[in-house]
Amino acid sequence: MTDEQAREDIAFIRRALEEGRVYAVGCSSDLLIWGVAVAIGHFATYAFVRGWATVPPNWLWTAAIGLPWIYSLRRLWSGGAGNAAPRASSPMVMALRMLWLGCGIFLTTLAIAATWTDEMRFGWFNAVAAGVLGIGVFTTAWLAGLPWLRWVGVAWWLGELLLYGLRQRPEAILVAGVLTLVLLAGPGIALVARRTRRFA
Repeated sequence: MTDEQAREDIAFIRRALEEGRVYAVGCSSDLLIWGVAVAIGHFATYAFVRGWATVPPNWLWTAAIGLPWIYSLRRLWSGGAGNAAPRASSPMVMALRMLWLGCGIFLTTLAIAATWTDEMRFGWFNAVAAGVLGIGVFTTAWLAGLPWLRWVGVAWWLGELLLYGLRQRPEAILVAGVLTLVLLAGPGIALVARRTRRFA
């Protein structure tokens, strides 16, 4: 490998990381909206299970999943990720987009199947969701060059163990809501703040 080839490879890697970072920051509002919406669903479910609310949260869950999907899919419909994002055809952007689309489809279809078959009552779903979110966040941290985000992915995996240990106990629902608020909406807030500083 020549020096020129090495320099070109390093420049390509730097450019790919920057594109990933810009895309992740540009999509920070998605993390925030998903985190808040799903946390509300968990807290409403916990209130119902505890007897503090009399209305089953089924319709609320439909909104808590459906509305964030509509918000996130607007990027695919419009063909981009907003003014803050690099070219939509960038391999790094496509990798991140497909990573999160795949995670979202998996979790949504599994939630529908588990609800339809009444498997949700066994309490394993929240642990699986935490594990999948850990994969998405940890991989995004590497692809986007955001080292601090790796620890958020690790926290999701620790949360997975906690949720599995608490399965079939009402506290698992509350813990899932707190984890979603802190580990999904929290990084969303941090990245939104970073985007705001970038364009200030």
